[in-house]
Amino acid sequence: MSRAKTLFLVTRPWSFTFTALVILFSSLLPLARGLAVDWALVAVALAGSILLHAMVNLLNDYYDYTRHVDRPGVGTVEYRPHPIVHGILTPRGTLLYGLASGMAGLALALLATLSRPYAIVLGGLGFILAYSYSGTPLGLKYKGLGELGVYLAWGILIPVGAYYLASGMLSLYPVAAVLPLALGIVAVLMANNIRDIEDDRKAGVRTIETIMGYRGSTLLFKATIYAVYATGLVVGLLWRELLPGALLGLLTLPQALRVASMFDSGSPPPDADPRVAAMLQRYAVLYMVGLALYLALTRLPL
Repeated sequence: MSRAKTLFLVTRPWSFTFTALVILFSSLLPLARGLAVDWALVAVALAGSILLHAMVNLLNDYYDYTRHVDRPGVGTVEYRPHPIVHGILTPRGTLLYGLASGMAGLALALLATLSRPYAIVLGGLGFILAYSYSGTPLGLKYKGLGELGVYLAWGILIPVGAYYLASGMLSLYPVAAVLPLALGIVAVLMANNIRDIEDDRKAGVRTIETIMGYRGSTLLFKATIYAVYATGLVVGLLWRELLPGALLGLLTLPQALRVASMFDSGSPPPDADPRVAAMLQRYAVLYMVGLALYLALTRLPL
């Protein structure tokens, strides 16, 4: 495997799918409001958000390693290349790689400011939140606030930013429309944290899951999964352009039930979170396809 490919893989590119789906979905939403979309700026939003996401992943690996959370034998390093544990990068190299990715994303936000003056504000907030997930002094992940940080990023900042870059309009409409997808991303993090409860406790990491324990956090995880479908239907009833996607998303409900049952045994598999992510990504694709079909059938200009 080439060095470049290895360095790409340590950013966990498979996790970027959700970011791309949220960006693309949010960028389609202006069309339902009769607004034109600047697809060049959508591409900027997509690239910038993925670079910030890479920053989150790399800094998380760095800080988890320095806190002795990530080490040989724990679940999170069993199914993917870890930049430090597997000797791909030094700790310092991982930290600098993450910060460089974030700065590149911030530079794209600065570029977008030429036509969207608030882009740098949204990009700056995204950079701060991306760093604060694992980085000092906040370290949201280690204080039981990881899920909140993830929701703020994928449920508010990214959809509002994508909608704004696409249309030039600031609106809370994308926050409501993206709610099912944001809850799905939170559920993926919960699956990861449930699997890692014992390892996190040994390392002194305080997450919602270590606080609630295995049974309580599993119940909350299942409730979050079901809330994805429930909120999809609610927003679909409130905004008709979202209803086709919410109905199509129900096709994944049987798979959601199977995924949720992985945690009933008390010993979820090491790749529990990728399995949850795969299922919820299918929901997200169908949710977006439903919106695209609505736009096509109503002949709104692309």
